[in-house]
Amino acid sequence: MTADGEIVTTTTLDAGALVLPTGQIVACDPILDPWVKPFSVTVPPDSYQVLLSLIQDDVALVMVLFGEGTPMRWKATTPKSFGVDSATGCLMDHKVSRLLHRKADADKYEKYAHRFQNALDEHDGLWGNFCVDSSSGANVVLYHTWGGDGAFPSFFGYNSDGELICLVIDMFLEQDHVVGSAP
Repeated sequence: MTADGEIVTTTTLDAGALVLPTGQIVACDPILDPWVKPFSVTVPPDSYQVLLSLIQDDVALVMVLFGEGTPMRWKATTPKSFGVDSATGCLMDHKVSRLLHRKADADKYEKYAHRFQNALDEHDGLWGNFCVDSSSGANVVLYHTWGGDGAFPSFFGYNSDGELICLVIDMFLEQDHVVGSAP
């Protein structure tokens, strides 16, 4: 239930695995700015389950699971948020981000942007999972950002023993981080 009493339905979807060959995670706008710095926290290279929390049939939260348990403490990521101007966010390994940057420098990025859009279209524009490097399995997990464009904060969740267990990206569209929502 929202603060104004509206009842909303939530659903959780499995968006597949995020393959991280270097363990350095990048969250960004895959269409307009896929070459940003990775988060300062690195995880062991591996593949990790990505869950999408839907509210009113749109992605409100993205969670990457690194371990089991319940988060007991949250810490803002560094960088604290990422901007989106295409109503699409994504997660990828820093290795993939560097590859996409090289493709853009060589004027060969447009085909990736089309492939990302095709991956989204397979799931009605809500999410997609596209393998960029078949040798390592490195991929891009894409998702529609609830409400469209904005700056979306991210948080690492830690269990009671201080172990990292998840990454959460918040798209609840709080007034202080949405483009155009400030008075």
